[in-house]
Amino acid sequence: MACLLATMVSTAGIAMASSDVIRHLPPRTPLVSMPWGGDDGLGDVAVLSMPLSHNLAVVADAAAPQRTQSGRPLPVIRLPGDIDAAMGDDRKSRFLSVVLPAIVAVNNAVLGERARLQAILRDQAAGIAPSPRDQQWLAQVARFYRGKASDLPDLLNRIDAIPTSLALGQAALESGWGTSRVAREGNALFGVMTWNNAVFEVKPYETIVESVIDYVRTLNSHPAYAEFRAERSLMRKVGAPMNGGLLLRHLTRYSELGGDYIERVTVVIEQNGFAGYDRMDLLAPWVPQG
Repeated sequence: MACLLATMVSTAGIAMASSDVIRHLPPRTPLVSMPWGGDDGLGDVAVLSMPLSHNLAVVADAAAPQRTQSGRPLPVIRLPGDIDAAMGDDRKSRFLSVVLPAIVAVNNAVLGERARLQAILRDQAAGIAPSPRDQQWLAQVARFYRGKASDLPDLLNRIDAIPTSLALGQAALESGWGTSRVAREGNALFGVMTWNNAVFEVKPYETIVESVIDYVRTLNSHPAYAEFRAERSLMRKVGAPMNGGLLLRHLTRYSELGGDYIERVTVVIEQNGFAGYDRMDLLAPWVPQG
């Protein structure tokens, strides 16, 4: 499954405080359409709705523009082309200007799906059976998260946000702050691996958003991260805020480096003040309406 990229990145430098990096969020959260359909979970590509932050590059292929299954044009969200030439905090700033809004937007989409499932669970407790439309939706999300439509409590454990600090820390480390070849050419932020013609390689994506969605799906569905999901569920039950640092300890199987990998991601999170995103509960006011 996912593993650490061979190229690591130094985290030396001045830590960014949460009050500083919040400027990398656009005025309003872009909306993300979660993908359903194919067995790979990405049968319908994700779309960032306009208006986008001016920091996000929207690249259109005029000759053959890609479209979603609904026929809407697909904006291709990529890392800044000159990010590998930037240094220090400038590089981090450019990286965050694209990756942070994508993580927030995908997390918001997941929280919207979670809210729908919670409503179905409340109806079920009141003796109201899911409607045919809800049954179809349950089958789709169960397939996407590799769960069972008949086991709604387990689905609830799977359909939840990934702490922003954790996602940012892993993305920065795995992609070398967006400078690795697979990040620049294939939008691969998290080192998710796949088989391609009998070769195990880093999985490429059309957009940064697709990379985030696949990462979120990986942590929310793979058996290797069951303990991660269990502790996150416990945090929800006791009313504790999401804590990326605590949940990170359950990701030793994410990389062949095991415990050393956990230490490296921890350093990235701590040196860059990413934990502040978890404490500030940024997701709540950003959940898309409608």
